[in-house]
Amino acid sequence: MKLRKSNPLLLSAKMLLLTFTFSAVAISCSDDDDNSPAPQQTVLEIAVANSDFDVLEAAARKAGTDVLNVLGGSTQITVFAPTDAAFVAYLDVANEAAALTAVNGLSPSAAADLLTFHVIAGSEIKAEDIAAGTTTVTTARASNNKAFVTKSGANVTINNARVTTANVDASNGVIHIIDAVLAPPAGNIVSIATTGATAESFNLLATALTKANLVTALQGAGPFTVFAPNDDAFLALLRTLTANANLTEAQGIDAINAITATSDPLNLDELTNVLQYHVVPNAAAFSINLTNNQTITTLKANAPNQVTIALGSSVTVDGAASEPSTVALANVAATNGVIHVIDRVLLPQ
Repeated sequence: MKLRKSNPLLLSAKMLLLTFTFSAVAISCSDDDDNSPAPQQTVLEIAVANSDFDVLEAAARKAGTDVLNVLGGSTQITVFAPTDAAFVAYLDVANEAAALTAVNGLSPSAAADLLTFHVIAGSEIKAEDIAAGTTTVTTARASNNKAFVTKSGANVTINNARVTTANVDASNGVIHIIDAVLAPPAGNIVSIATTGATAESFNLLATALTKANLVTALQGAGPFTVFAPNDDAFLALLRTLTANANLTEAQGIDAINAITATSDPLNLDELTNVLQYHVVPNAAAFSINLTNNQTITTLKANAPNQVTIALGSSVTVDGAASEPSTVALANVAATNGVIHVIDRVLLPQ
C-alpha cells in the first residue's frame, strides 16, 4: 500500500486552529475563576454562620416565618445585632445555654416583638451615613417602634447599646453588631409615667405635669431625656415646703392640685420651672451617652437651666439649688426619649 504524503500547509493550519481553540478555552476559564465573586450571604445566613449570634438565630427561628423572611429575604434592611453575651446579660442568665433555653421558651409573638425592634426595614444605613447627634429611627416592630441612634465622632450607639462592629455587608443590607439587647419601649414618656407598673411610682409627677400643662409637650416627638422624680422624692419636697412631716401621698396630690398663680409656698410658674428643669430637649441621653462632669441644658427657659452629671459608684444629677439626686432606675426607653428615675427633686433656685 502506498501512503499519502501529508500536506504541510494543511497541517500547519489545523495546528494553528487547535492552538487558538485551546487558548480561548483557557482564557475563558481563567476569566471565570478571577472575576466571579463568591455569592454574598443574607443577614440570616451570616447569623447562622457566626458563632456569636447563636441566640439571635434561635430567637429568629422562634419568631417564625415572617421574621425569617425579613432577615433572609431580598429587601434591604439594617440590623443592629446583639451578640450572645448581650443576650445573656439582657435575659439575666448564667450563660449562653441558659439564654438559648430562655429564648426557646418565648412565644413566637414575643420573640418577633423583641427581634423586630432591632431591624430597620426598607433601607441600608451605613455608619458613615448616620448624622452627628441623635436621630430618631423607626424599627420594624409593629407598635411603639421608635429608637434613637446617636453618633459622636466615630462612636455610634442605639438607645443604650454601643455599635462594636459596623458595616457588616450582607446581600440584603447591613449589620451593625451591638453589645446590648434593645429593650422595646412601652409607650411615650407620659404614658409610661401614667400607666402600667411604673405609674405607681409617678402619681405626684403625673399630677404636677397635668397641673403645669406639660403633658401635651411630653407626648410630642422629642426626643426628650427626663430625670423623673419618684413619689418619695416629690413627697419629701412637699413635706419641706408645707412644714408637714406627716404629709401623705394623697395630701400631696391635693396640694399640687391646689397650686395657683399666686399660691404660697409654691406657685404655678415655680412648679413649671421645676418640672422643666428635669427635661432635656432634643436628646435621648441614655447612660451610655453620659460622661462624668457633663453639663446638660434643660428645657427651662432662663438660667439657672443646667444640671451636672457625675459618674461613680452611682450616677447623680446635680441641680443649682438642691442636693445631688441619685439615679435609682436608668434607661427606661420611651418612644420619644428616655426616662431616668431619680430620688430627689432638682431645684433650679
